[in-house]
Formats: sequence, structure tokens, C-alpha cells
Amino acid sequence: MNDPTATVTERSAEQLLRMEELVGILTDAQYLHRPRDASGIALHVRHCVDHYSAILAGADSGTVDYDRRTRGGVLEHDRGAALARLANLRLRVRTMPSRDLGYPVEVVTVVGTDGAVARTRSTVGRELLFVSYHAVHHLAMIVPIARSLGVSVPPDLGYAPATLAAGAGPV
Repeated sequence: MNDPTATVTERSAEQLLRMEELVGILTDAQYLHRPRDASGIALHVRHCVDHYSAILAGADSGTVDYDRRTRGGVLEHDRGAALARLANLRLRVRTMPSRDLGYPVEVVTVVGTDGAVARTRSTVGRELLFVSYHAVHHLAMIVPIARSLGVSVPPDLGYAPATLAAGAGPV
């Protein structure tokens, strides 16, 4: 029987690997390309890295703040730095002790344009699942950008695991 807690870390790390593989096949110019009136690949990658970083920090501190992001940082301008950070996060997620997944965390989220904040309780494992599915969502937005730049992207990239398991993914 599979250990369900190990699956959380393995599958979360797998999404980072998928993103890392995609970033790895891009050129620097493709990574930095920004479509007119839209976020480019680099911005989506940075956003996902910020979310994974938030849950890892939250596992240590007890508070997860997804709105504390590194906008405009090195990941938005340096594909090599993004690859290194993705690999580091993947290792940290994959090696997270299963006992940590049950730790309670408080999730703090800005819910209003006036800066109003909501707080809710969760666990490290639940939030790790969230960021992994959140990464799938962003991969689904990255894939058409990459394809528009002539990149040959694996056909199953950007589909939720449940979609692929149901046989409803790429044709």
C-alpha cells in the first residue's frame, strides 16, 4: 500500500520537476518573452516559486502568507536562477518529513483591495497540495505561450492529474 503522505511530497515535487523541465527546454529569450497585455513565462514561474516558498516558510514558522512575493526579482530576469531555485525547492519538498505534513498553519490572505486580511487554519500537507495544483494551473497558462514561441511541449503538460487519470487529457 502506498503511503499517502509520501504521495503528497512526491507529487508536489513532481509539479516542480515538470516546470523545471519546461524552463530547461526554453531559450533565455523564450523564458523572458512577455506577450502583449499578458504575463510571460518568467512571471508565472516566479509566482509558483513564491507559493512553494511560502508553504515551506510556513512549515517552519506556522504562518503561510502567499501574498508576500518577490515581484521583479532575479527569477523574472534570469532563467538559470529560476532553474536553480526550482531544483532547490523540489529537493526541499521531496525530502520534507511526512510528520511535517500534519503540522497546523495559519494561512493569511489579502482579501480586499483595501488590504483587508483573512486568516484561516490549515495544515502543511493541505497547503502543499494547494501549491502543487496551483502550479498545474500556471503550467496550463505557460504551455500556450511556449507553443506560440515554437517550443515543442509535452502533450500532457498543464493538465490536472485528475484530468489525466480520467483519460480526459490530450487527445
